[in-house]
Amino acid sequence: MVVPTLEPDTVALISAGKEGDERALNTLFARYHKKVLRIVRQRLTSGQRERLRVQSMDIVQEVFLHALKKLPDFEPTSEGSFIHWLSQIFMNVIRDRLDFVSAEKRASESECSLDQTIAGTSGHVHLRDLIAIEGTSPTQYVLKKAIEEAVDDLLLELDEADKEVIIQRKLEGLTFGEMASYAGKSEEAIRKQFNRSFKKLVLLAEQKGLPGDQF
Repeated sequence: MVVPTLEPDTVALISAGKEGDERALNTLFARYHKKVLRIVRQRLTSGQRERLRVQSMDIVQEVFLHALKKLPDFEPTSEGSFIHWLSQIFMNVIRDRLDFVSAEKRASESECSLDQTIAGTSGHVHLRDLIAIEGTSPTQYVLKKAIEEAVDDLLLELDEADKEVIIQRKLEGLTFGEMASYAGKSEEAIRKQFNRSFKKLVLLAEQKGLPGDQF
């Protein structure tokens, strides 16, 4: 099996980021933060999500840049391994922050809009510009978000083991070999586990009248 490798421009950005190039780090943030945030949300418990509104862009940027500072200690071998590494660091820092965030914090304090900006060394960037980077129109973006939210709601109904293998395979993009290495299991065992878990997800979708081809 051919393992999907990182795109050359991503490799170049990571290399530049290791040397402290803040423009490269900001570009990596724009490219990966939404995918990583979606993965982290799925791994949080409902109580953790209530205590920490992770959609707050100041928290997202702070944690993401904290993760990227660890780049010199990591050499990704594939797109999936890079996303998995980022999401694991992100998850650990978010969990640490839970000790310092009040459960009574008002949701309005952490909600963000397309007009909100994030601070960077090269200036402020509007969230709408981050959407544009993906090459989607506003209508396409709204449709994509609706599909993602429907899938995410279904994932929350699975148990942790089923949800985790689907996150690793479908959201992080790990190969079965990489998943097996992380889990300390055989590739065949991981493949069978994923197939069972994915069937549960598709069944849930069918029960709710959602097309299974969205996955």
